[in-house]
Amino acid sequence: MVMNASPKEKPSQRGTRLSFWQTSGLCAAALFGASQLVKYAKKIDLRGKTVLITGSRGLGLALAYELGQRGARIALCARDSEELERACEGLHRKSIEAAWFACDVTHKNEIEPLVCQVIERFGKLDILVNNAGEIQVGPLDSLEHSDFERAMDLMFWAPVNLTFAVLPEMKKQGGGHIVNITSVGGRVSVPHLLPYSCAKFAFVGFSTGLSSELRGSGVDVLTAVPGLMRTGGHLHAKFKGSAQDEFAWFSLLGNLPGMSVAAGYAARCIRRALERKMRVCTISLPAKILIACEALLPDTMRTVMASTNRFLLPRSGSKQEVTGHSLEPLFRRSFQAATALGKQAADALNERMSS
Repeated sequence: MVMNASPKEKPSQRGTRLSFWQTSGLCAAALFGASQLVKYAKKIDLRGKTVLITGSRGLGLALAYELGQRGARIALCARDSEELERACEGLHRKSIEAAWFACDVTHKNEIEPLVCQVIERFGKLDILVNNAGEIQVGPLDSLEHSDFERAMDLMFWAPVNLTFAVLPEMKKQGGGHIVNITSVGGRVSVPHLLPYSCAKFAFVGFSTGLSSELRGSGVDVLTAVPGLMRTGGHLHAKFKGSAQDEFAWFSLLGNLPGMSVAAGYAARCIRRALERKMRVCTISLPAKILIACEALLPDTMRTVMASTNRFLLPRSGSKQEVTGHSLEPLFRRSFQAATALGKQAADALNERMSS
C-alpha cells in the first residue's frame, strides 16, 4: 500500500511565511507609531484653561505652579484662608492668574457653592484636580473608627462629591479633564498607614472605573499614582502610637533621595500625562517596583510587610495624635540634616504652620 507523504516545504515557501510574519510585525509597529503620533498631536493646550485644585500646599501647590506656568488659570481650594492667601501670593509673583476659595470639601453642602463660585469667577471649569489629602501614621491598636472615617471623608467621599458636582458642567461645555491624585498606598497597603491606604484604595477603584465609564463622553480621567514625594508633608502628617519613633521612620523614608522624588518632578509628570490624555501615571521607580511585586508576588509581599511591621516599625503606644510640626524640634542635628530636603520643600510649598 502506498502512503501519501506530505511534500516538504520548499525553501521559497518558508521564506514567504517568514516574510508574512515580518510584514505583520512591521504593520503592527507602524500602526502603533501612528497611534502615538495622533495621540501626541492631540495634546491639550493648557493656555486659558481653568483648573480647580483642592489643597493649597505640597503637591497641590507644585501642580498650581506647573500648570500655571503653562498658561492655566488656577483656582485653589482649602480650609485655611491664610494658607490660601500665601499660596496665591506666590503664584501671583510668578505672573500666574490665581484665585482662592475657602471651602471644606469634606462637607458635601459646601461643594456645589464652590463649583458655582469658580465658574462665576473664571467663566468655566476645564480641569478638576482632586488632590487634598492627609497622612496619619500609627499602629492599628492606636487607631479608632473615627480615624478611618476622617480619611474616607477627605480622600474618597470629597473627590467623589466634587466629581459629581463638576461633571454636568464639563459635559455641557463639551468636555473636561479630571485628575485624581491617588498614591502607591492605594495599590500596596503598608503597615501603620491603614486609614490612608483604605481611602486611597477606594479612590483608585473609583478613578480607574470612572475613566472607563466616561470614555467617549469628552471628559478624560487621569489616575496619578505617586510614590514617596519630598513635599514637606511629613510636617503636616499626624502620628499616633509611639509618635516620635513613627515620625522618625516616616520622615527619613519620605525625604531620602532615591526613595522619594521632588514634588516639582511629580508635578511635571502629572502635567505631561494630562496634556497627553493618559489614563494612568505612576510616578517614581520605587513605586513601580513595589506595585509590580505586589501584583506578581502577593504572598511574598505579605510576608515582607509582616516582617517589616514586626521587626522594624515601632511598637504600640498612645492613641493621642501629634503633628509632625510639634515633633520635629525634638530631634538632633543629624536627623535635621537627613531631612533637610523635606524642610526645603516645606518652605517652598507652604507646608509650614500658619503661626
